[in-house]
Amino acid sequence: MRIYVPPVGPLRARLSPPVKIKQRLAPKAIITTPAGETVLDMGQNMTGWVSFRAKAPKGRRLSLYYGEILQDGCFYRDNLRSAKAEYHYISDGNEAEVEPAFTYYGFRYVKLEGFDGPRREDFTGCVIYSDLERTGYIKTSDERINRLFENALWSQKSNFLDVPTDCPQRDERLGWTGDAQVFSGTACFNMDCRAFFTKYLADMWYEQRRNGGRVPHVVPDAKGRRSPAEGGAVAWADAAVTIPWNVYLHYGDISILERQADSMAAWVDWVSAQKDWAGDTMHFGDWVALDNPRRPQARVGATDIGYLCAAYHYYTARITSSAMEKSGRRADAEKYALIAEKTLEELRREYFTPTGRLAVNTQTALVLALYMGLTPEPRKTLGELKERLWRDGDHLTTGFIGTPWLCMVLPPEQAYGLLLLEDYPSWLYQVKMGATTMWERWNSVMPDGHITPTQMNSLNHYAYGSIVEWMYRRMCGINPVEDAPGFARAIIAPQPDPTGTVKWAECELDTAAGKYKSAWRSEGERTVFELRIPFNCEAELRLPDGRVERLEAGEYKFEAAAPECDKREVIRNHGLL
Repeated sequence: MRIYVPPVGPLRARLSPPVKIKQRLAPKAIITTPAGETVLDMGQNMTGWVSFRAKAPKGRRLSLYYGEILQDGCFYRDNLRSAKAEYHYISDGNEAEVEPAFTYYGFRYVKLEGFDGPRREDFTGCVIYSDLERTGYIKTSDERINRLFENALWSQKSNFLDVPTDCPQRDERLGWTGDAQVFSGTACFNMDCRAFFTKYLADMWYEQRRNGGRVPHVVPDAKGRRSPAEGGAVAWADAAVTIPWNVYLHYGDISILERQADSMAAWVDWVSAQKDWAGDTMHFGDWVALDNPRRPQARVGATDIGYLCAAYHYYTARITSSAMEKSGRRADAEKYALIAEKTLEELRREYFTPTGRLAVNTQTALVLALYMGLTPEPRKTLGELKERLWRDGDHLTTGFIGTPWLCMVLPPEQAYGLLLLEDYPSWLYQVKMGATTMWERWNSVMPDGHITPTQMNSLNHYAYGSIVEWMYRRMCGINPVEDAPGFARAIIAPQPDPTGTVKWAECELDTAAGKYKSAWRSEGERTVFELRIPFNCEAELRLPDGRVERLEAGEYKFEAAAPECDKREVIRNHGLL
């Protein structure tokens, strides 16, 4: 007999918002497949369950099976691995409203068995996620981009269930640190994630204290593994530094840095204590990148692991130094500034030639060199990245590490060119293939509609949805600043589409300081910009023609010459010109 033992210690308030039913969806259709199956199509990949009205003879078994995609028109769920994803109800002969308890599913399609003449009105899709307030809204003239934005938002909804999971449908549903790290900036634009990440980071620091500062691959460490190989992965464990910094930038709450300062320091110290940058651990590298020609289905990309580790060590040491300075720990700020400086010197000596050329010639390596400030020759490195893109057929090859910042470091011509591609690999390829959430792999579904034959394939994974941060920061141009976090002051630097494909874009962002608006529309040879700065805030407006304006609270309208498009910079395969 199991005896319940209550926890010891005083009760404490929960740190995170509760998980709730946030939306209810009616099925889009009830279909009969070529195999004779009866299947609900919810029209949207989602997380939660289907509630239903049961009216069946006593003893009748009513069954629901959940899946993400149809194959050849038939129900499919092999990508869920060992997850059963099913629910069974035995009728007592009375009419009842039925829904599961203590579980949830990731799905778009539900196969029904045992139902007599099911009707759409008898079923309701219950969408669950943490009770987070939405804060960011973006619309453009291009419905494909709008769908991409919604796909990223839906994947955030689907995976923000008390912890930031990687996927909601298969036999996993764990708080993978790498996925959360690369998406945290986008997440904070889309929703008020302050309390959500506060709880996650508290769990992370708890795990670090048990493991000498090392961050496990998943938080909470549900796997319970303690070997050196089960933590400390580059870009995954670095979540201990980048997530609290993003929370601070977006919400201006110094307490997040004060609470997490020891966690940030412990992680940087753990890396510093390793024999080399890669340490004694298993790294995921540039996860599911496409730059390994010998192994096209390889999970680890071609970018050198030692380079990635050194880059992130410099980047996180620099952030930790800034966090310590903000928290009033000046001695620690100097310590981590020195670690960053030493790491950068060693990285440049190891990976850059005397003339400033990067020895690791992958898109991701070049992107990190530009975004993190690793390169001694930014113009040369940008030229190398453009050349690398050309050699890669003007398509991205980046994985989880390189993708979030790829468009961030490119000039607008090339950033829009990559965004607007529809063939594989690209963001809009997913949209073209009918995706309603983000995929784990660039080719999760092949052009013929068949799911990629692999043991690891989720159709609801938010990592590549990090392109949405580029939409907020570059396309619409709203950026927080370090010296006035929480958007008390902002830099607004919108980048209209120089190719003319996207005619207009608008963003509203409900920040901790109030609601900002940034919109632009192309009108022939002129571009019109409309802005709103909230009460008691100020902004620096940077227009594409080089003009800079200092703005206080209020609404504004500006005009500027339409940005010129250098035809040599446009993605050649795009066919725009």
